Amino acid sequence: MSTNLHKLLNRKSQAKALAVIAAFLLLSGCATTTNVQQIDKLESIGEDPRIVLMPPDIRYYLLTASGIPEANAEWTEAAKTNFSKALLDYADTIGADVRTISADNMSPDEIQYETLHSAVGLTLLTHHFGYTKLPSKAGRFDWSLGPGVSAIARNHAADYALFVYYRDYQASGGRIAFAVLAAAAGVGVSTGSEHGFASLVDLKTGDIVWFNVVTAGKGELRNADDAAKTVDALFKDIPTASGTPEAE
Repeated sequence: MSTNLHKLLNRKSQAKALAVIAAFLLLSGCATTTNVQQIDKLESIGEDPRIVLMPPDIRYYLLTASGIPEANAEWTEAAKTNFSKALLDYADTIGADVRTISADNMSPDEIQYETLHSAVGLTLLTHHFGYTKLPSKAGRFDWSLGPGVSAIARNHAADYALFVYYRDYQASGGRIAFAVLAAAAGVGVSTGSEHGFASLVDLKTGDIVWFNVVTAGKGELRNADDAAKTVDALFKDIPTASGTPEAE
C-alpha cells in the first residue's frame, strides 16, 4: 500500500470516528457523563483484585480550515503523560492493585485487543447510547471483547483490564476563521471537541462490566490539573474492591 493511500485511508477512518462522536454529542448534549455498571464490586481469587491498565489510546488532533484532523504528536505525548499519572493517583481510591502495561512491551494480541476495544466502544456510542439501537440486544448492555482476552489475565496475573479511549480536536486559526464566516451565513461549523470512554473488562469472560463516556467540557489533558479532573469524571462510579457507594 502506498504511503499516500495509507494516509488517505487513515484520515477517512479518523473522520468516520469523529462523525460518530459528533452524532453522540448532539444526542447527549455538552459536558456530560454516561455510565453503565454491570457489577457492584471488584472480585478476585487472590487477596486483592488486580487491574491491568492498558496503554491509554489518547490522541490529539489539529482541525484544519477544511475540518481535516491532523495528528499532533507533541500534544498527544503531553496528554498521555498527564493522564497516566492522574489515573495512577486515582487508583488508590479503587482499592485494587493497578498495574500498567507499557506500550513498548505489549504482545501482538494485546495490541489487537486495544484496537478491538476502540472499535467496540465507538459501536456502543452508536448502537447502545445513540438512536440506532440493535434489535438483537433488546436494550441490554451485552457487549464483550471475547473470551480470548483471558490471555491478558494469564500474561499479567490480572482479574480485570482497564481500557481508555480519548480524542481531542483543537481548531486551527484557519478553522476558527472559517467558523466565523460560516456563522455569519447561518451555518454551524465545529471548532473542536474532546471526548472519551473507558471500559472495565472481566478477563475471565471478556465481558465489559463497566463503561463510562465523558464528553466535552471535562478538562484539558495537556494540563496536569485538568487531567486529574478528567480522570475523576471518566472513572466516576467505577466499581471498587469494597463496593460502589450505591451498593453499600
